[in-house]
Amino acid sequence: MSARVVLVLLALTLALPAIAQVNFGLGSDLSLEIAPEHPAPGNIVQISAHSSLLDLTGTTLTWYENGKQIGSGAGLATVEITAGPLGSDTTVRVVAESDGELSQAEARIRPVEIDLLWESDSYIPPFFRGRALPSAGTNLRLEAIPYFKKSDGSSVPVGDITFTWKRNGYVEQSVSGRGKSEISLSAPALFGTDTISVEGRAKDGLEGSASVRIPSREPVVELYEAHPLFGTLYHRALGRTTNIPETESSFAAIPYYADATSPGDASLTYEWRVNGNTIASDPERPSELTINAAGSAGVARIELALSHVTNFFLSASGVWNVLFLRDGARNPFGTQ
Repeated sequence: MSARVVLVLLALTLALPAIAQVNFGLGSDLSLEIAPEHPAPGNIVQISAHSSLLDLTGTTLTWYENGKQIGSGAGLATVEITAGPLGSDTTVRVVAESDGELSQAEARIRPVEIDLLWESDSYIPPFFRGRALPSAGTNLRLEAIPYFKKSDGSSVPVGDITFTWKRNGYVEQSVSGRGKSEISLSAPALFGTDTISVEGRAKDGLEGSASVRIPSREPVVELYEAHPLFGTLYHRALGRTTNIPETESSFAAIPYYADATSPGDASLTYEWRVNGNTIASDPERPSELTINAAGSAGVARIELALSHVTNFFLSASGVWNVLFLRDGARNPFGTQ
């Protein structure tokens, strides 16, 4: 999570002659820098004074937080404060005294938070605990959840916030605008990584931002047993070498993160081979394979190559060695 603060910078020079008169000048070029640039509530915030005209190392600097002095000393160009909670408004002011002249600068800190959630529309099986990750050809779904509070404690409605979405620093104009907290974007290119960021701004000046780096990854094919009663046993993927205590068994291929809506998506092409021999796919269930090992012994080497009819970037493959045994049935919900 990240937050953005609103900065109001003021640079003044106060000439103090012997008579009771105050003259204002703008020659100090005194400014403040905040780190982190977008502090969240409760963050330790470092505030540094800078000037291209004043030698701050020999200048007496006095710091104030909401009018209360928090530090003073020669060359004291940096202080730290703790950002307040959501809805707080903190003003930090520094006064520099050099050769009888006073210069000052102010920074206003109003922490907000934005949570940035994302997932892909790539395929993942039921009960999968992770998020759907993007592969080339899929889309990203993103949602910004802003926590913007006014000084009176009320929240700013999402519809009153203008969101600006960027990919790798470039504005995505078509999905940016007032109330546009949920968007869809194309996934990163093959082997690529995109940085997606969002900035939210309310009418009263509250402003926040968040960003995330999203890499593209290749689809992965896993093989599971397809039980005649319980269906695909998603809790137990086959290892590269597996013992099956039956002479006949069916298997289901699951294309994780593929550009598809289901394993049986018509856009997917499955090419099966068993012990080097090409096996024709079942037109109704191309993602499944049944092997009858009755009367034979040894290991069945199952190979699968997955491709896409139109998405030429989609390519995945797998190899599994299955030893069919004859020592009776086993518990389909076991771990071995």
